[in-house]
Amino acid sequence: MNKLFQYLQTPRYLAAAIAIASAVTLSAAYISQYGFGLKPCILCLYQRVPYAVNIALGLAAVLVSFRYPRLTKPLIYLAALVFLAGAAIAGFHVGVEQEWWKGLPSCGGDIVPKHASIEELRYAMEHQEIVRCDKPAFVFLGISMAGYNFLISLALVGGVVYLLRKKNHGA
Repeated sequence: MNKLFQYLQTPRYLAAAIAIASAVTLSAAYISQYGFGLKPCILCLYQRVPYAVNIALGLAAVLVSFRYPRLTKPLIYLAALVFLAGAAIAGFHVGVEQEWWKGLPSCGGDIVPKHASIEELRYAMEHQEIVRCDKPAFVFLGISMAGYNFLISLALVGGVVYLLRKKNHGA
């Protein structure tokens, strides 16, 4: 395990690990949706964005590390901020699930235009499946998927910052 930490202290490899961890987490969300039929709400979809961004940032940092190694660390710090933003979105979603605060207007399936005609309203009511943000699709050990995403995002922020702050970085 100590060798893994030494390996990940090299910014290039840490950037690759960020891209891989983001891809694995995003894949788990898509598997739960398409493989297990769990329908995501709008906040669930918003929580996927930071992982997609960090796949791109991680890959960009790896590529940049060959030609402009001094840019690698700033890109990795930016990825840590993106993970923190993901934790904030997930934390907000947990609060909505726990009824600590209200969700977004679109959390109740309110995606019909304000000035919709009767036909548009009828079509929306007949064909739209409403996925509520305040009802978790899956709970394991008392923690919803949003709760796990919050914990994963915080762990990734902490891990990335810890590994970047450690001494004796490789190139």
